[in-house]
Amino acid sequence: MSIPSPQNNPLIGIWKLISATAIHADGTVTPGVYGTCPVGYITYTSDGHIMVMFSRSNRPPLSQEVKSPLSSEMQSLPVEELAQAFTTFNAYAGTYTLSGNTVTHQIEIASIPNRIGTTLVRTFTLNENQVKLLTPPVLSDGVEKVFELVWERI
Repeated sequence: MSIPSPQNNPLIGIWKLISATAIHADGTVTPGVYGTCPVGYITYTSDGHIMVMFSRSNRPPLSQEVKSPLSSEMQSLPVEELAQAFTTFNAYAGTYTLSGNTVTHQIEIASIPNRIGTTLVRTFTLNENQVKLLTPPVLSDGVEKVFELVWERI
């Protein structure tokens, strides 16, 4: 697998998240797994780097102003509040390679530490100015699901 030349790489650019859906093994579809209007961006560069971040759109603000995630204000927030902020946001960055309609993300930094050093494989389909990324089947809450994220080029 490799990075095709910029002229042959349809993923290069910045894409805005349009929807995130779960497709269960029995065919049941759960729309809006990140809320009805998720917020997010994915960037593929011509030199093989990727950055992804997305979240629920209806995240409540923290109960007090926090100027930095390393500040004492952040450390004094209730654990439940921090957990909610963490579980409604996802981000990672690293490099990627392409092979046909499969893109493999090699994770170098991530909001979920266990993902660092791993790879995430996605199949993709392009339709005009949108790309649909599908995960392989994963076990989520005891149910096998495929997650479908639709992104629009900006």
